[in-house]
Amino acid sequence: MTGKKTEHALCRFCHAFCPMVVHFEDDRIVRLIGDKHNPVYHGYSCIKGRNFHEFHYSPDRVRHPLKRTADGKRQTVPASQAFDEIAARLADIIDKHGPRSVAMYTGTFSHFCVGGVMTRHAFMEAIGSPMHFTNATIDQPGKPIAMALHGRWGAGPQAFAESDVCMLVGANPLVSMWGGIPPFNPAKRLHDAKKRGLKLIVVDPRRTECARKADIHLQCLPGHDPEILAAMMQVIIEEELYDKDFVAAETEGFEELRDTVCEFTPEKVAPRAGLIAADIRAAARMFANARKGNVTAGTGSNMAPHGTLMEYLLLSLNTLCGRWVKAGETVPNLGVFFKMFSGIARAEKPRPGFGFGESLRVRGLTNTAAGMPTAALADEILTPGDGQVR
Repeated sequence: MTGKKTEHALCRFCHAFCPMVVHFEDDRIVRLIGDKHNPVYHGYSCIKGRNFHEFHYSPDRVRHPLKRTADGKRQTVPASQAFDEIAARLADIIDKHGPRSVAMYTGTFSHFCVGGVMTRHAFMEAIGSPMHFTNATIDQPGKPIAMALHGRWGAGPQAFAESDVCMLVGANPLVSMWGGIPPFNPAKRLHDAKKRGLKLIVVDPRRTECARKADIHLQCLPGHDPEILAAMMQVIIEEELYDKDFVAAETEGFEELRDTVCEFTPEKVAPRAGLIAADIRAAARMFANARKGNVTAGTGSNMAPHGTLMEYLLLSLNTLCGRWVKAGETVPNLGVFFKMFSGIARAEKPRPGFGFGESLRVRGLTNTAAGMPTAALADEILTPGDGQVR
């Protein structure tokens, strides 16, 4: 077919899944733009998504199955032949060494294909192998592990659109997607939210794009996020700014939390973190006194020391202030193919964050709430003996 035409699609470059309009000329993509008629995204797209067709037409793109030959080169083979040969080799490996000898690693891009997500789990379950590794244990594993240890709230966090305060810890969603501000057109959403009165608190060593728009920027030394969160909770508890009704009805361990953070006064934490104690107190009051809001963390604070502890304290701060969707309120997004929350406004008990399931042969590692520890996969391949990944 020749001539010009347009088609509608979704960008799969990241978790935002921006709706796109694809422009063709003579059956070749010549332009990608955001769909301005979409009622949620309003035409937003990023520079990566608008240039995604360069991946599609890249001369380095693998377009067909390739098989390594005896001389080390690669030759193209039909897909049917590749499937048959791979299946035969896998069956032989499983027959000789057991299902555990087959491991799978799936990275970030694999999550953007719903069919692929379901198929990979089904495949590993079908062959009986527990050795499924993903990027989750090397990309902010503290999030799912802390959530498991802390417990979940079935209706999820309060929505940004209804928030009076937003706190970002080591996150800069105006530039790097995900964290606090919805990823579709975050600059406009933050602008509109600030216009209606939203207060923004940023904890970050760098004066990021988000920090420049913050009402309070705690420009701390790197790696002190846990102490800062503990100090904020110390202020909130001491001044009785927390949601007493929510804490009494829906939580356990308040006294233990209170006794733990009582030593982390702003006056003690501020010199270590390179901050002013009054600024920590102001941030704590701003966050606690808001009607609705949320605190979230990004890659920076998760990759610093004690990322899991930081995420646990962050969840505790949200819970202390009742920053969860209550009964009778709207749950903004339950998910479609995979439900992120039950949608029921009630606490779900904590579960183990690690130390369960399959035991690896190296360093005494086990399965975790973030999945099998990917950092140990190379050792599982290289270490000989029973259970070696082939």
